[in-house]
Amino acid sequence: MSFYSTVVLITIVLSIIMIVHINNSNIVTENARKGFCISFTIIIFVSFLEWLTYFADGKPLFPIWLHTLFSAIEFSIAPSLVVLWVYAIGNIKHSRIVIMFLLLHALIEFSSIWTGAIYYIDEGNHYCRGEYYFIYIICYTTAIAVMFFEAYYFSRKYQNRNLSSLIAAFSSLFIGIVANTMDGDVKTAWLSVTTCCVLFYIYYIELVVQSDGLTGLLNRRSYENHLANLNYRTAVIIFDIDKFKSVNDTYGHAYGDTVLKKISKAIIRCYLSRGLCYRIGGDEFCVILNKNSFHSESTVIKLNKRFNALLDELRRKEPSLPTVSVGYEIFNTENEVADIIHNADTMMYTNKNSNR
Repeated sequence: MSFYSTVVLITIVLSIIMIVHINNSNIVTENARKGFCISFTIIIFVSFLEWLTYFADGKPLFPIWLHTLFSAIEFSIAPSLVVLWVYAIGNIKHSRIVIMFLLLHALIEFSSIWTGAIYYIDEGNHYCRGEYYFIYIICYTTAIAVMFFEAYYFSRKYQNRNLSSLIAAFSSLFIGIVANTMDGDVKTAWLSVTTCCVLFYIYYIELVVQSDGLTGLLNRRSYENHLANLNYRTAVIIFDIDKFKSVNDTYGHAYGDTVLKKISKAIIRCYLSRGLCYRIGGDEFCVILNKNSFHSESTVIKLNKRFNALLDELRRKEPSLPTVSVGYEIFNTENEVADIIHNADTMMYTNKNSNR
C-alpha cells in the first residue's frame, strides 16, 4: 500500500469513527449531530474521489470525462464543507449570501469542465491546474475566513473559552491546504480537513459541557474548576435573585426561566468585558473578574452600580422583574477560597435582607 493510500485510509477510518461517536453522543444537539455527520460523510466521499483521480491520472483506460467530473465535484464541495461546520453549531449568519456565494463557486468549478479555467484534464488524462486556479484558492480562503469569524462569534456566546482549540483547528487546516497548494503532489488537503473537523468538534463539545443550558452562562463545574485554580488577586461577585420562589409561584416556571435569562443577559452586558460569568445554582450567579480587569475595590463598586442601574431600567419596562442582591469579596492569593465565598455570600444576604 502506498503512503498516499495509507493517508486516505486513515482519513476515512477516522471519519467513520467520528460518525459513530457523534451518533452515540447524548451531548450534541440534533442540528450539530446532522451537520457534523454530513461533514464526515462528505469527507469520506470526496477523499475516495481524490484517491480515484490520483490513480487515474495518466491512465488511458480511465475515462477523461469521468476524471474531469470527479475533479469538479471535489473542487465544488471543499469550500462548502467548512461552512457546513458553522451550520452544525447553529451560528451561521447571512445564510442567503453564503449560500449564493457557494452556489456561484460551484458553478465556476463545473464550468471549468468545458473552459479549463480552474483545472483541466489533458489528452494524456493528466490533471492540470488552469490559468485561473487562483479563483479556487480565493473562494476556499473566503470560506475559511467566514468559518473562522462565525466560529469566533459563536465562542463569544461562551465567553471566548478554549480559543486555543479553535486556533489549533484552523492551523491544521491552513498547513494542509498551503502544502497542497504549493505542491500538488502533496496530498494533505483532506487529511488536514478531517483533522480540522475533529478539532472543531472537540472545541464545540468543550464549550457545550462548560455552559448552562438555560442561560448560556458558564456552569457550576466551570465555576468550581476556576476557583480551584484561582492564583491571582481578583474579586468574586455573588448574585441572588430576590423572592424568586414567589416569582415562580405567581407567574409560573416559564416566566421564571425568562427572568433567569434576562438577569443572565444583564450580568453578561455589565461584567463580561471584565470577567467570567457563571450560573452556580437555581437563582444564583457569580462573576470572577479577570486578572487584568481588577485594580481595586472601586472597580467592583462601579460595575455593581452599573448592573443595578441596568436592572432599574429593565424594571421600569417590566415591573414584575425581581430585584437582585449582590455581594462581593476581594481575593488575594494568601486567602482561602472558601472564606472568600463565605464573605461574599454574607454581604449578599445582608443586602437581600435590606431589600425586603
